[in-house]
Order: sequence, then C-alpha cells, then structure tokens
Amino acid sequence: MEGGFLARRRHLQALAEAAEHLEQGKAQLLGAWAGELLAEELRLAQQSLSEITGEFTSDDLLGRIFSSFCIGK
Repeated sequence: MEGGFLARRRHLQALAEAAEHLEQGKAQLLGAWAGELLAEELRLAQQSLSEITGEFTSDDLLGRIFSSFCIGK
C-alpha cells in the first residue's frame, strides 16, 4: 500500500499548493492589484489541481522542460 500512501501525500501537497495560490489570488482581488497577477495565481492553482486529475497539456510539458534545462547555451 506504499504506492497509495505516496499518491495521497502528493495529492495533499498539490491541494495545499492550490489553496495557497487561491489565497494569494483572493488577496490580490481584494487589494485591487493588477489583474495579471490574479490570473497567474488562478493559473497556478489550476496547474496544482491538474496534477491530481491527471490533466497535462503541451504547455505544461514545455514549462517543465524549460524549467529543468538550460536550452540554447
């Protein structure tokens, strides 16, 4: 059952990340900050939730590639 426990821990971490991004977005909305910042927090929350649901887009793949490697040097 170790695999189930690891998946559960990963899901809980993804939920915590999504909640944090939603809290940041709420603070930006209530503080009348820039709309771009709110949109980014919502996008990050969606990305965290997508890790649980298994949704994975080509943008996600490119983002992970470019964040992990130095391409073009």
